[in-house]
Amino acid sequence: MNNTANTASKPNVTIGFGLSLLKKEAAASTGKNVLVSPASVAIALAMTLNGAKEATLDAMKATLGYNADESVEAINASLAAIIAGVTDPNIGVVLKVANAIWADKSVDFKADFFDRAADSYNAQVNTADFLDPQTVTDINGWADTNTNGKIPTIIDEISPDMVMYLLNAVYFKGSWSTKFDKDLTSSGSFAGEAGAEDADLMFRNGDMRYSEGENYAAVALPFGDNKRVQLYVLLPNPGVDINTFVAGLDASVLAAIKANTYESEVDLTLPRFELDYDVDLKDSLCALGLEPACLPGADFTGMADENLVISTVKHKTYAKFDEDGGEAAAVTAVGMSLECVRFTTQMRVDRPFVAILMDEGTDTLLFAGKIASTKK
Repeated sequence: MNNTANTASKPNVTIGFGLSLLKKEAAASTGKNVLVSPASVAIALAMTLNGAKEATLDAMKATLGYNADESVEAINASLAAIIAGVTDPNIGVVLKVANAIWADKSVDFKADFFDRAADSYNAQVNTADFLDPQTVTDINGWADTNTNGKIPTIIDEISPDMVMYLLNAVYFKGSWSTKFDKDLTSSGSFAGEAGAEDADLMFRNGDMRYSEGENYAAVALPFGDNKRVQLYVLLPNPGVDINTFVAGLDASVLAAIKANTYESEVDLTLPRFELDYDVDLKDSLCALGLEPACLPGADFTGMADENLVISTVKHKTYAKFDEDGGEAAAVTAVGMSLECVRFTTQMRVDRPFVAILMDEGTDTLLFAGKIASTKK
């Protein structure tokens, strides 16, 4: 069975969900860089919804963009197909996805919940003592290993009411199909959201997939020999506020950009940039519809007979793009706690822009960011 083909039959869940999440985070982070991994968050939440029932399950489906009548089995199959597609060894880049669960040994979790996580998500299931500091070390060690050292820690401690972490890690590394000449990189100014700053501006001239919309220009930069993974750089027109632009992004905008790109000779100036992002996504996700899963009364009886809620969605990301290519990593940790009362076209990217890393083969939105500054 061709998993990649199957994912193309309907819109990939990471796109609409991921852009909505980016908008929520960007609105709360004016003047700052934002970087989320929609693929990582979607996979972690999809694992979690296997333990949800009734209204809680419906809310989690809606948050991710699934229809209420879509079965959990179908959701698992769709995410499994995405994972298989993006980790295809012929993709032309290094792209790894890992899943794991750490469960407190004091709670009697249901075996079939663990079985579904292992079967559909190839999740490593661990039972541990959440009172033992070694558990924090083990979880962070897993994050470090599965992001090639780019995200060495995902949690600092385990609160007394926490009983499970559901984790996903995504790691990407690839070389541009056509690299930037380091000798052409020069110092310049980047009009950051918080003010002008010095930046290292890379330059490349050549044929590229280019697109223009009413208020932006966009270019697609491929990785590897087969060019399947692409970095889309979306540059708002002069005078268009980056936050207003991000607020207007949705799946139709990205679809229009992809549909309307054409080969054009482009003089591209693009800054080197490196950033990391560390956030609890719970508030943004609740604003997108997840709230019933986070409040007393949530129904996770498919996971355990205890009264459980999602109490945190820790998310850490890292990305670096330079003349040779790019590297990016993400870890998402969904924390479950006991319910308690508590012509030659000129495109000079020298101002805030949006960066979107896509796997074209599965139409998966791997990373999406607002670059307000070239500084970490």
